Amino acid sequence: MRKTLAAGIAITATALIAACGGGSSSDSKHYNSAQAIADKLQATGFTVSMLHKHTGGTTLIDSAYDFTVTAKPGPAPGDSGINLFRNHESLQTWESLSKSFGGIAVVGDIWAVSLASDSPAQVTSSKTLAPQIAKALGGTVVQ
Repeated sequence: MRKTLAAGIAITATALIAACGGGSSSDSKHYNSAQAIADKLQATGFTVSMLHKHTGGTTLIDSAYDFTVTAKPGPAPGDSGINLFRNHESLQTWESLSKSFGGIAVVGDIWAVSLASDSPAQVTSSKTLAPQIAKALGGTVVQ
């Protein structure tokens, strides 16, 4: 699902830039980098892999990183990602796209943690993990 979502964003982002809506809160915590998000997750007890820069850019996302995250040691259900957006409007457009593709994410002011959702097992795991991540980061679950 994350890979499908990335391809869908690249194709449809320009047409949807003007779209509004979404569930992110203006009260969410601001992070200056993907590493700061990963560090916060690790500091609050999550198991986080090293970040890997994603090279397929879009008009919405300033930077994207692939990583894995779990609430306990052990294998992650799949690849997740941290996206940093140009502005809040770009994040809102991405939220709409993510929802339309069945994505599960935790969003903040201009950031999102996009969780694995390529299989039913990943969806189940991510739906359990998302509220925990939202609490740790001060974000909002979007699905």
